[in-house]
Amino acid sequence: MLKNYIKIAIRNLFKHKAFSLINIIGLAGGLTCCLLIFVFVNDELSYDKFQSKKDRIYRLQYFIQEFNIGRVPPVFAEHLNEFFPEVEKTTRLFTRGVSVQVDGLNGEMKKFEEENIFFTDSSTFEIFDFQFLEGNAVLPLQEPFTAIITQELAKKYFGNQSAIGQVIKMEGKPFRVSAVVAEYPTNSHFHFNALVPYQNMYDLEPEPLATGLRQNFKLNWMVSHSPTYILLKEGADPEAINARFADFVAEKIPENMQKGQSFKIQPLLDIHLNDEVGAQLEPSGSSVFLFVFMAVGALTLLIACINFVNLSTARSLQRTKEIGMRKVMGAWKGSLVAQFLGESFVTAGVAAVVAYISSVFLLPVLNEVTGKELELASLYRPEIVVGFVGLFFVTSLLAGLYPAFFATRISPIYSLKGLSGNSAKGGLSFRKGLIVIQFSISILLISGTLIVYDQLNFLQNKPLGLNKDHMITAPVMSDNFNNVFGAVSEDKRKAMDAFETELMSIPGVLASTLSAGIPGQGVAHRNVIPDGFTAGDNMLAPVLSVDFDFISTYGIEIVSGRDFSKEFETDPQAAFIINQTAVHTYNFGSPEEALGKSINMEGKIGKVIGVAQDFNFMSLSQALGPMLIDIRVPAFTHFSFKINNLNIPQTLSAIEGVWNKHFPTETFAAQFLDEQLAQSFGEQEQLGKLIGNFSILAILISCLGSYGMIMFLASQKMKEVGIRKVLGASVSGLVLLLSQRFVLLAFGAMLIAIPTAYYLANAWLDEFAYRVDISYWNFGVASLVTIALVLVTISFQSIRTATANPVKSLRQE
Repeated sequence: MLKNYIKIAIRNLFKHKAFSLINIIGLAGGLTCCLLIFVFVNDELSYDKFQSKKDRIYRLQYFIQEFNIGRVPPVFAEHLNEFFPEVEKTTRLFTRGVSVQVDGLNGEMKKFEEENIFFTDSSTFEIFDFQFLEGNAVLPLQEPFTAIITQELAKKYFGNQSAIGQVIKMEGKPFRVSAVVAEYPTNSHFHFNALVPYQNMYDLEPEPLATGLRQNFKLNWMVSHSPTYILLKEGADPEAINARFADFVAEKIPENMQKGQSFKIQPLLDIHLNDEVGAQLEPSGSSVFLFVFMAVGALTLLIACINFVNLSTARSLQRTKEIGMRKVMGAWKGSLVAQFLGESFVTAGVAAVVAYISSVFLLPVLNEVTGKELELASLYRPEIVVGFVGLFFVTSLLAGLYPAFFATRISPIYSLKGLSGNSAKGGLSFRKGLIVIQFSISILLISGTLIVYDQLNFLQNKPLGLNKDHMITAPVMSDNFNNVFGAVSEDKRKAMDAFETELMSIPGVLASTLSAGIPGQGVAHRNVIPDGFTAGDNMLAPVLSVDFDFISTYGIEIVSGRDFSKEFETDPQAAFIINQTAVHTYNFGSPEEALGKSINMEGKIGKVIGVAQDFNFMSLSQALGPMLIDIRVPAFTHFSFKINNLNIPQTLSAIEGVWNKHFPTETFAAQFLDEQLAQSFGEQEQLGKLIGNFSILAILISCLGSYGMIMFLASQKMKEVGIRKVLGASVSGLVLLLSQRFVLLAFGAMLIAIPTAYYLANAWLDEFAYRVDISYWNFGVASLVTIALVLVTISFQSIRTATANPVKSLRQE
């Protein structure tokens, strides 16, 4: 019996080639999307699961005012074990960029700028898993000035030589390689190039900063510095720790630092997809992005299933005589349902094979859209294969059940007469409803794509309040949070001054300046006490340290007071410029009234000498807040150069030549500021590409379904069209007759899609500090595109039917 069902299914597949091809292409498109989404979601949910103690590892979260931070003061780690009996081990991870020097084989010194150098406690190796490839895995990092490096870094520095015992210099300090370990897989929430003892973090800083940091971090209970992890004892309750953190704060933290502070622990497996936590070791995933990805994929598959249901139900009306004859010959309803389901499974099976083959070729496209590096093997993991097989069965059942029951409930009396009775009327209404849903999804996805790109365009072109055109930035200090405490030595400052002086002799350079960080990357928040407030108010504000000519180089407007000036010797020690928002936040009245107000920034007491217009130095994901600007030479990390747009390559080459002369140990890593700012909108760009690609696929599948339905409709109305032509109907009138149903359904879809799209877009845009107003043109364009594409699709078959010879259609039985 089963063999017979399969035979009939295959025979019908080839007999109705056009309908079969439309169904297979549509289902294959939907299944391909879902398979690729399975791979992506599986990867996102697999983060950190390779850690053997994953269920007992937690990270501390730090809440202060409106900030949720994944780092805590270093001093925390020294007190957690003694206060919380549930804690077995504690470790800290502090990452920074480092200038590395290595002796080459020919005696030449090679220099590198390395990111992800982790300073950590030796207990890290008792909490996290590492695969040691060379060296001693016993008591790692207990000896100072040792380094454990990855296999990739070992090959980069030493080629085929053994790395064990080799010396590498970090910021001029020698470290001996004690072991080589394998790199962490991509599905880890942090990745390292080297691991070195936590206490050596201070040794890489110049004096007196190194000594100052050691002393400061023993007493500083507020600085969000080091991601700190704990390993709970077997059976320990994490909520018991969270419940006692208030007691920990009251007992350990000085009373003047307690206001507004709270802490909790976060499970390791929750870290990657929690994008509400700031200051992560690496950019986190987004649960919203994951949800949108899954929802859009499900909608695309739903469109394909609607096609299948519509075409199968419509085609079953052409098989009424076959069904009636089988019933008269004794076939019971269950066997007929099984036959139709068998045809559904065969069609879906062919589509599933096509989907798997297509996914192999489309995986690079997925990587491009999502920024991942998924390998081909990810398509064949057991959980992916099982999930896809399950999806195949569910899709086959959902797509095949209604056509099966619809066809088998037709009375054999009507069937043998070639009629379908009342069943067809109900089926027609159902099919119309499905087409409306299909068109609604298409309009929803297209309008969503347009709104995402509107928001992206809005952010990319939003005035920042500063000049970003023809601005080039270059780090003069390695990426290092400790720089906020001041890392520029007197010798380094002299080199900076000499560099800037010689730089101005280059014709293409118009101006240069120094600052702590660059626009878009943000700055560290510091404790501030403005006039009229007290230390008990526990106020934080971003403090941007700049050189004298920063304001003029970036074209920032001073609305009241003056800019920093070398004519005023006290400016570096006792002067602040604040932005307009700070004037209102600190109740200073007007910009003019703010001048002369006192501000205490962690012991640096100065007067407000100027008020600058609000400008965005932080990421555009954050709303403008109060900002302080001061001159603090030790905090400088980046040069900014304003250049003209003539002979840019020659200008950059000349700047690099001067750079290498004054900073021989620093790599010249120049970037255009506008390109760096554009990179910060990566998630929105990914979302736009994602919805855009799915929109194209969804509308194509919808058009395929419309084409199949117009083919069916044309075959049903062949005689009617012939009679109308004989009676004098025009071709345009007949085309309208055949097409108007689809246009009316598309208008019905607009009534559903537009309010839904508006609600969802509004909810998404509300997550942004700066958002575009939703334009109703987006919905109009999406609707017109959908209707136009559907009309183009069905017009070919409509015109073909309307221009057919009526004699042939009227001769048919």
